[in-house]
Amino acid sequence: MESWLVYVSDALVAQEADLTSLVADSHVRNASLRVTGALLFTGSKFAQYLEGTADALQLLMTSIRIDPRHQNIVVLAEGQREERQFARWTLAYAGPAVFVARVVQAALDDAQAGSPMKSRTLIRLLREFAEA
Repeated sequence: MESWLVYVSDALVAQEADLTSLVADSHVRNASLRVTGALLFTGSKFAQYLEGTADALQLLMTSIRIDPRHQNIVVLAEGQREERQFARWTLAYAGPAVFVARVVQAALDDAQAGSPMKSRTLIRLLREFAEA
């Protein structure tokens, strides 16, 4: 059984080099923890789907919570499933897009209101992105 989670955070990256460094660091860290997933960047927020063992996800989220490039981290959804959705991606990545920004903000707004509906839309978007 694999664990998974989706979170959104405020992105505190000042320059393109900061973002490039974050993506490179994530590839290495995810590979070492055997974590797979996808990362979307809206220009002001990160949305990430992660999957792996419960221990690996806990370690990774601890690291993300202390990373100065993230702030206001909100876990939108989490659970377990039989197989990974992103098995071939240590980190599928997509940069800023207006459409993605709207989907991420809607998911965050719904999660803060106690509704899971828009987080399902975000998860579907992340899966479709990784399959492309």
